[in-house]
This record gives sequence, structure tokens and C-alpha cells, in this order.
Amino acid sequence: MTTSLAGKPAPKLSDRMRGKTLPHIGALSREELDEIIHLGEWFRDNRYDMTYADLLKGRVQALLFVYESTRTRMGFEAAMAQLGGTTVYLSVKDTQMGRGESVVDTARALGQFIDVFAGRLWKQEDIDLAAANMPVPVMNACTPVDHETHVIGELMAIKQVKGKLDGLNLVYTGMARGILHSFIRVAPVLGINLTLAVPESYAETVDKDIWAEGEKRAKTSGSRLEICTDLKKAVKGADFIQASTLIRSMLAGEQSEAEKRVNVPDWTVTDEVLDCAKPDVVYSHSGPAHRGVCATSEVMDGPRSIIRDEARNAIFSKKALMALIVK
Repeated sequence: MTTSLAGKPAPKLSDRMRGKTLPHIGALSREELDEIIHLGEWFRDNRYDMTYADLLKGRVQALLFVYESTRTRMGFEAAMAQLGGTTVYLSVKDTQMGRGESVVDTARALGQFIDVFAGRLWKQEDIDLAAANMPVPVMNACTPVDHETHVIGELMAIKQVKGKLDGLNLVYTGMARGILHSFIRVAPVLGINLTLAVPESYAETVDKDIWAEGEKRAKTSGSRLEICTDLKKAVKGADFIQASTLIRSMLAGEQSEAEKRVNVPDWTVTDEVLDCAKPDVVYSHSGPAHRGVCATSEVMDGPRSIIRDEARNAIFSKKALMALIVK
């Protein structure tokens, strides 16, 4: 396990990212990722150290979400509170966007009232528009092709139990959603070997431009990036299995054509699946998880699961980001 930072002096905050906008995780360099993760670890291990308790006193954060959230919303709100600032949560239906106002006009108005913004929006283009029209740092709180703050928390959880990131074998299984695309962008930068264990129909839904970006980064770093359409084969040699929602219709709406072609039992993470990986493999789920579909309760509640640790890191990844980017 990684060495605890409990009792260590508070890290000095650099200004390299001050005022930086992050429409997706690919906007972060290796050095910036390392700094965010290290600061997040310090915040986690020194929860009640008050060194930065007033860092963002008087600052206001706005969250604008098109659909519900548990971990992301609470992570942002708790993080801002611990830094001394205030959060205003806005559901899109409660704003003028819900009555047809454009993203551009909403962003220009909101930007006059706040110091930092995080958006959970339907399209990546909407986050890009917000970033282009706000005078404050903008963070991506989930789009179909990015979930930067959540993935940074997941990286912290992996490092917490494995002591490192470089050289690890990470298997992702689930839908081709924001979390997956963030991993495709960032895993090669950190020297992580990433295998996408997905049904053949899901492999077709991975963003081709982001995949090409990940391949380019993997070639530079010497890491491995691949797709495997057999779960048990994919997890052989895995250090960490990261699962996500398998069937979108369990959240809302009808099954897509790709989902209709999935034999769910073949993609449910069971103890038998874990036994195909390394003896010290660790499992987690980004949430919300559907028991018996994404994974069995025996896996989710078992000794190889770190789901609760991963959720806890949702606070400290966001806290580190805001401490470094908010002016």
C-alpha cells in the first residue's frame, strides 16, 4: 500500500493551473495529474488539518446538472465547503436553459456571479461552449466523453491500494461512457496498461477520435491500450478491475440496439471472474451499480472490493482540483 501522508506538512500550492479550464481530462499534463493526485491524497489523509480551510472563503461555485447525481454532486459540495467556499446547485430544468435559453447565453450570465463552474451536460460541445463563454475555470462533471473529476478520484483509489500507477494492468468493463473515455485519454499518460472488456456491440460505440488519441499517447509512453470482447480473458493479469453501468436502460429509457445484443451473464463480474485475474486483484465500480447485473453482491461487498474507498475519494479529488485552479 502507498505510504500515508497523515501528519505531513501541507503541500505548497503551485500556480501552474491557477485559472485553468478543464473541459476534459486530456487537458491535464502528467505533471499536473501528479500534483492533483498528490494534493488529493494529502487532503484525504489529513481530513481535519485546517491549513486550507479558508482558501476559497468568499468564492462561489455553481453546479449545473441536466440529470441527477449522488457522488459527483456531494463530492463537489463537500469539497467546496471544506475549502471555505459556497456552492449553488442548479438543475437545468430550474434555469432558463429549461425554457430554451442557449448554453452560450446561460454561461455568459452565470459567469458574472461565480468563481468556478462544473457542468454535467448532455453534450461535450455544451461544456466547450461554457468554457469559451465564462471568465472563470470550468470543469467537466460528466458528459458522454469525459468524467475527469471522478476518474481522478478512481486513480487515487487505485494508487491507495497498489502504491503506484505506472505499469499497472487496468481492466474497464461497462458502457462506453464518460468514465471510459477519460481512462482512454489518461491511462497511457500515467503508464497504465488499459484493457477495455466490452461486448462487441459496445466496442463500436467508443469515440474513435479519443481512441486514436489514446493510442498515440500509449505509443509515446510505452503502455498498452486494447479492446477484448471476452471478460474472463480480458482480466487475466489484471491488477484492478473498474466496472461501470452495463445497461443504460436500467437508469432511464429503453435499451439501445447495442444493449439488446448483450448477454448480461457473460458480463457480470463474479468471484469466478475475479479468480481469473491476479491473486491481489482489486475491484471497484464507479456507481451507480446494479447488483446482479454489473456485479454480484458477493463481489461488491467482498474483501476485494474498494467501492466505498473510491466513493470517498470523490471529495478529495475535487478538493485538490479547486484548490489548484480557482483564482
